[in-house]
Amino acid sequence: MPVTPLDILNKQFPPARRGGYEPADVHAFLDQVRESLEGSLRENLRLREELLERDREIAGMRAEAGDIKEALVLARRLAVDMENNARREADLVVGEARLEAEQILAAARDEDRVLAEHLVRIKTAKIHHLAQLRAFVQAQSKIVEELERE
Repeated sequence: MPVTPLDILNKQFPPARRGGYEPADVHAFLDQVRESLEGSLRENLRLREELLERDREIAGMRAEAGDIKEALVLARRLAVDMENNARREADLVVGEARLEAEQILAAARDEDRVLAEHLVRIKTAKIHHLAQLRAFVQAQSKIVEELERE
């Protein structure tokens, strides 16, 4: 049974035959005090070791939390970098598409201009050929009229 401080304070030893305390009672009480103190010291040591283990666990968890925070910061930076890269790449793709569209439009305008010039040449040739044909028909018509007069 553990000895409390109050037990020690209130302990009464019966007087021994020679005016002192009974040695057996004193030794028995000291054994109780020693056992109680040893138990308290063992419990104290166990609790200290447990506290040290908990402190190590907490330190490890704090380190892990720091690592997790660092990983999150890196992940955020990576996400921002990826987003920025994606935007730049999208801008490049759009820019290239615009440039290609402008080139296609320029080629279409050039082709339109070439076709328009070709159409003008065709119309000019048509007018020229119609004029030649009219002159030929008129000449043939004169010949026919002269043949009819004869």
